[in-house]
Amino acid sequence: MTAHHLVTKAGISSKDIVLVDKAGGFGGTWYWNRYPGVACDIEGYCYMPLLEETGYMPKLRYSNGYEIREQLERIAHTWDLQGQFCSTVTDQKWDDKARRWVVTMLHKLGPDQEPEKMTVRSQFLLLAGGIQMCPHAPKLNGLDVFQSGSDKVLMHTGRWDWSKSGGSQENPDMTNFQGKRVGIIGTGATAVQVAPYLAKWAKELSIFQRTPSYVGPQPQKETTVEDWSKVANKPGWQYERIASLDAMFTAKEDAEDKIQDGWTKMVGMTAMAGHAGKIVTKQEEENHIKDMLNRDYPWTEEMRSRVDALVKNPSTAEKLKAWYSGFCKRPTFHPEYLSLFNEPNVTLVDTDGKGVEAYTPNGVMANGREHELDVLVLATGYTVGLVDSCPSSALNATLTGRGNRLLKEKWDGPDYGTLYGAMTEGFPNLFFASGNGSTVSQNAHSFYNLLTRLIAHVVKETLIRAEDPDRARVEVQKSSEDAWSDEIAKRARWFSAFPTCTPGYLTGEGIVQSQGSLPEEEEHEMAKRSYWGEGILSFQEVVHGWVEGEKLEGLVIA
Repeated sequence: MTAHHLVTKAGISSKDIVLVDKAGGFGGTWYWNRYPGVACDIEGYCYMPLLEETGYMPKLRYSNGYEIREQLERIAHTWDLQGQFCSTVTDQKWDDKARRWVVTMLHKLGPDQEPEKMTVRSQFLLLAGGIQMCPHAPKLNGLDVFQSGSDKVLMHTGRWDWSKSGGSQENPDMTNFQGKRVGIIGTGATAVQVAPYLAKWAKELSIFQRTPSYVGPQPQKETTVEDWSKVANKPGWQYERIASLDAMFTAKEDAEDKIQDGWTKMVGMTAMAGHAGKIVTKQEEENHIKDMLNRDYPWTEEMRSRVDALVKNPSTAEKLKAWYSGFCKRPTFHPEYLSLFNEPNVTLVDTDGKGVEAYTPNGVMANGREHELDVLVLATGYTVGLVDSCPSSALNATLTGRGNRLLKEKWDGPDYGTLYGAMTEGFPNLFFASGNGSTVSQNAHSFYNLLTRLIAHVVKETLIRAEDPDRARVEVQKSSEDAWSDEIAKRARWFSAFPTCTPGYLTGEGIVQSQGSLPEEEEHEMAKRSYWGEGILSFQEVVHGWVEGEKLEGLVIA
């Protein structure tokens, strides 16, 4: 998206932009995620980028993964974007004399090929590793033992191998799993999508559950020309629709619900999305937490009642009921998952929060006994940027700025700071899209579009205002990023309900603490790394005001 905005808003030639990725093509997470049933549970009309600009009409209201990947490929083709694929960045260092970033990477086309070392120089550098960085597997003994069995199949949903299952992403006929005992570890959004497909082909499907998910309905349907004429009905329609969704997330007064799905009915989502016009003080924190829990409770009760309505076995139904607040973990939405447990070949293995204990040569240990399996699917998510949010960590590569300062060192240190979550002092011509110091939306498109437009604007103005565009340099003033971090910290108590949550990726697997439980100095350090507590639409107004002011306040251009 940044590349698109650089070409269309900043006037930079696509020939001067290179997208580097260890993947084999465009798509990011949608390049890697090809498991059966993979889709986005945010409405595709809001999530799929640049629909108006490309003139594309999604096939379904909630888009499948391969269609999203095709749209990203379409964007790359339309604006002639270049990709340097099968390349892993290992080091990035600022050369102050040349005013260039020196980027070292390894280019490797296959497991049997020696990697080729490459070094490039770039005037501007954008870190775009995302927050879901690499597949995560439970750290348990015996995985190598299970894999060593010649007749055993092990797969992570983030690296699905269709040659092992049979079928394809477009036609998920997993004929190789017929007659097999299949186990899936995990019950989050991915597992909710993949499990119904596995159940259609497996002889037996065992679903290993540590923590149940909330599972809401999803009004999936094919997009007709008539439907589309009502949605894409005027210039700017997509951004207006995205704003409507964000208005519902943040409980904006007089918001019009254009989407009307499970997400917009979650009034408790504001606990993690923020709310404009309200800054929670230390004295108000306890009452604010109670208010967030009370707002959320009716929806969670409705979801628990939904389990009773769809799952016939009362004991199984009870185990499938989530007990925590709806904002604690990403909720899921699927038309088939809950009724799946009425099928005779599907078994829920609830571990009462303990998880699977170990892998064995024949399967897995759970609840003190061995469960024999032929196929084991890990739907166990990713290492996430909420645990280590430093933008260079997402690339697993060192990044060194002026004075040999590591970005990771600054990010974790007391002088941490950003300007709008996109730039930081001491690292000229470096950009990123970090939730820390910026904002959040369950619709990732909304967040990334906002920050990438900002980045493109700064690059454009830097090249215009610099005396010599070829040596143009832009950097944040320390006083400005500190002032912005203080504004973030002032609003951080809006998110004070999170320490009540069970561990999950939204809470950094439990590392989130109550601000009130920390010494004052530590409290401020944590608070300034928060999101903008007034929500994404308020943050957007701040950023737009800064852009329209035309002063680039807080930046030094040379």
